[in-house]
Order: sequence, then C-alpha cells, then structure tokens
Amino acid sequence: MKKITNEFKVGLFVILCVLGLVYLTYSTGKLNIKKEGYHIYVVFNEVAGLEKKAPVMLNGLEIGKVDDIKPSYDNDRTQITLKLWVNKEAKIRENPVITIKTLGLMGEKYIHIASSNGRDFIEPEAILEGKPYLDLDALLQEAQTISKDISQQVNKLVVSLNNTVDDNKGNVSSIIKNLEATSKNFEDFSADIKSHPWKLLFKTKEKPQKK
Repeated sequence: MKKITNEFKVGLFVILCVLGLVYLTYSTGKLNIKKEGYHIYVVFNEVAGLEKKAPVMLNGLEIGKVDDIKPSYDNDRTQITLKLWVNKEAKIRENPVITIKTLGLMGEKYIHIASSNGRDFIEPEAILEGKPYLDLDALLQEAQTISKDISQQVNKLVVSLNNTVDDNKGNVSSIIKNLEATSKNFEDFSADIKSHPWKLLFKTKEKPQKK
C-alpha cells in the first residue's frame, strides 16, 4: 500500500479551500451563475469612490451589483453613468430614489434604491437619475461654518448688550439711588411709628378740613 505523500495532502487541502471559497462566493450572491436578470442605468454627478461589483439594494435587500462605471459627457456637464445588473425577480417601481450610501465600518459604498409607491414598474435598460451624494466631509465643513457664524452673531449680541448697559448705566444708578432713598424713608417712617404709635391713630381719625 502506497503512503500518501505530503505533496498530495497539500494539493488536496488547496483544492478543498478553493471549492469552499467558490461555494461561499456563490452562496452570498457575488456570482451570477445561472441567474437571470436585467440592466438599468443610473446617472450621478459624483460616485464618491463607488467601485464595480458593489452591491445594489432595493429597500435594504440586495438585488444585484454594479456591472460597469463610465463617465458621460452631456453638453457642458461631466457625469458618471452606472450600469446596474438587477435580479429578474426584483421589480422597481417608477420614480425610485437612488442614492449612494456607505455600508459598515469599512466604508464600502453601495447603491440603495428606495422604491416609491405606484402601480407601474420601470423597464429593463431604463435610464434613471441618482440623487447627489452627501459627502460627510462637506457636511462637517458646512456645520463648522454655521457654528462659526452663530458664534459671531452671539459675540455681536453680547457686545450690543454691554454697550446698552454702559449707555444706561447713569439711569440705572439714578434708579438705584431713588430706591435706596425710598427704602431709607420707609425705614425711618416704620421706626417713628414704632416709637410713637399714637401718630398712626391720630392720622386715621384726622378729618379733612373744609374749604
């Protein structure tokens, strides 16, 4: 009986690994072997690093992949046209919202199709328009600009309030002095009433003089 050589073991192991990789790839839908489908085209102004073979999802369900990415030139504009392969079982209603989104922590880009309500479905080879990609860096920069503007407005308001207080400082000081004088007069009146309570009775019984 012949012994199994190490070379044979290594070769068998490699073959099993390749078969396992092919099976996993097919089971996750990355290969379209024996799958029928159709193509649609989506035009974007920017694809933000989207690559071929990127997933295509319909309301969160993966239904296809990006087959091709090509630039297109329409008059004075440069746009990017995506050729999407879609499983034949997936039907997309008319006027869908198509956007580029980020999947997971690795930042993988994918196409998301939000199918709206309606009776009719788009036809194969249809040309659709995608929504502009929301760049996170651009959003952060815009947020910083807005925050800076708000800070400047707040600083201006604080300066205006300080100026208003400075301008009316004399009036405020006069009011405070009047309040202090009134308070002192009330204290003196209270002390006088406590020392001579009969004055209060006299003033209460005092009748107004006839003219």
